[in-house]
Amino acid sequence: MDKRIKYSLAQKQIAVKSVLSGHDTFSSAARKIGGTDTTIHRWVNLYKLHGQAGLQQRPGNYTGTFKFQVLQYMFEKGLSLMQTAMIFGITQDNIVGRWLKKYEREGAAGLLKETRGRKSSTMTKKSKKSKKPVTDPTQAKLAALEAELLYLRAENAYLKKLDALIQEEKAAQDQNKRQEPSEN
Repeated sequence: MDKRIKYSLAQKQIAVKSVLSGHDTFSSAARKIGGTDTTIHRWVNLYKLHGQAGLQQRPGNYTGTFKFQVLQYMFEKGLSLMQTAMIFGITQDNIVGRWLKKYEREGAAGLLKETRGRKSSTMTKKSKKSKKPVTDPTQAKLAALEAELLYLRAENAYLKKLDALIQEEKAAQDQNKRQEPSEN
């Protein structure tokens, strides 16, 4: 179940203005709208930095070069994820955090790759052969064996990948154990 709540621009404006005027604290304004202190704090900071435009929803499509520029700016200025997100008008600081993790794993090239949507897989693609009713028992048996062969190949590929991941994890754990200093 999705617990995220979408707030209207009017709700955001009322909460921000009540906090800035001193009528409400972050906590009391959050209770009034059913949100969190962090949400109200983010809205107030966005309002202070960008005015009314800071409270409006923005599309979440960012180019790879934009992501890289955001991270470069964050590194140069020594800013936190939240501060960086506020300056660039990015709605959630965890978005910048995901970019940072991807940058650390794959470098700048990783930011340029588009990774939205479901990954295509060769195992999920259906064959383009037309299905004709099979009347010959030997052809039916052959078709069943071919289907079983396809299934077993997919299962084999899955198990090989799983084994490789387990081996990789064990190697990483062994590496960590070797690096830990002894307490003698």
